[in-house]
Amino acid sequence: MSRKTLKKTAKRLEKHEETAEPQAQDKPAQEGGPSPITEMLSKYLDKDDAKAIENYTKAVIGKFTRYIKSVAIFGSKKTKITVSKKIKSHDIDIAIIVDDTDVQRMTRSELKDKLFQRLLEMGYPISKKIHPQPYLLTEFWQYVMEGNPVIYNVLRDGIIIYDSGFFMPLQMLMRMGNIKPSKETIDKHISIAKEILSLGENTMITKLSYDLEQAVVSSAQAVLMELGYRPPSPSETPEFVRRIVVNEHKLAPEKYADMAHDVVKCYKDIEHQDKKTFSGAEWDKLLKDTKEFVAKMEELLKKIRKDKGESYLYEAVEAKKNGKKLELKRPTDVDLSKDEANKAEELKEQLGQR
Repeated sequence: MSRKTLKKTAKRLEKHEETAEPQAQDKPAQEGGPSPITEMLSKYLDKDDAKAIENYTKAVIGKFTRYIKSVAIFGSKKTKITVSKKIKSHDIDIAIIVDDTDVQRMTRSELKDKLFQRLLEMGYPISKKIHPQPYLLTEFWQYVMEGNPVIYNVLRDGIIIYDSGFFMPLQMLMRMGNIKPSKETIDKHISIAKEILSLGENTMITKLSYDLEQAVVSSAQAVLMELGYRPPSPSETPEFVRRIVVNEHKLAPEKYADMAHDVVKCYKDIEHQDKKTFSGAEWDKLLKDTKEFVAKMEELLKKIRKDKGESYLYEAVEAKKNGKKLELKRPTDVDLSKDEANKAEELKEQLGQR
C-alpha cells in the first residue's frame, strides 16, 4: 500500500472516530444513574425498552458466553422510521452474531433454527418487542465477502451493545466503502427476484381460484343436501346443479349450472397447470358469477325450508346473532400455500433475509 493511500485511510479513520456513535463501553458508569448501555440506548429507545435490551443482552451473553461475537440493534426501531402512523410500537431488531466454527453435531440450518427459538424464548419474558436476528459467524463472513444487502442494513444501522472486536471493524470498512457486492450476488438477487415473483403470482391465482371454487361448491352442496341428495365432490358439483337443481326441480335457470362449471373448471385447470394465469377482466367475471351463484343458492335454501315450514336460521346465523365466533374451515380444506411458502423461505434464506 502506498504512503498516499495510507494517509487517506488514516484521515478516514480519524474522521470516523470523530463522528462515530458513542459506544456503551466507552463511558464510565454514573453512580446511582442508568448504566452506560442503558444511557446510550436511551437515545434510540424508550427508557424501559433500553433497560430491557440491556437485560436481554446480559442474559444472552451469560447463556452463550464465549460464543457471542457481537450484539447490535438495527432497523426501524433504532432509526425511528415506520411505514404506518397507526403503529404505536415497534419490534426491536437485535442482531446477534454467534460463533459456529466448532459446531459439528448439526447443520447450519438446524443450528440457526435452534438458536432463533432459544433466543426468542429468552426475550419473551423480558420484552415482547424483542426480535432476535441470529447470524452465524461463518454466515456473516460469507455475506460480507458477497457484499450482501442484508449486511449493508445491519452494519449501516447497527448500534453496538456488545462487541468482541468483530462488528466495529466491519462497520468501519463498510462506511469506508470497502465492502462491495460481487457480480455473483447481483446476479443471484435478480434471478431470485424473478423466481419469487413467479411464485407469488402462482400462489395468488391458485388461492383466489380455490376460494371461488369452494364458495360455489359449498353453497351448491348445501342446497343439494337440503333436497335430500348426497353432497357431490367438487368436480361433480356443476353437473349435479344442472341435473337436479335446474332440470329436475326447476329451481334455477341454466346459467347457474354454467357459472358453477366455469368457476370449478378454472380452479381445476390452474391446479393441473393447464392454465397459468387469468386476466383482471376474467377474474372480475368469475368473482361476479360466484357472488351471484352463492346468493342464488342461499335464496333457494330459504325457499326450500319455507316450503317445508321450517326456519331458515342455520348455525352460522345463530352463532353470529349470539356473538360467537364460528370456525368456518372445511374438513376438506388443504394448505395450498405450504409448498409455496417453503419455497419462498428457501429463496429468502439464499438472500440472507429473515
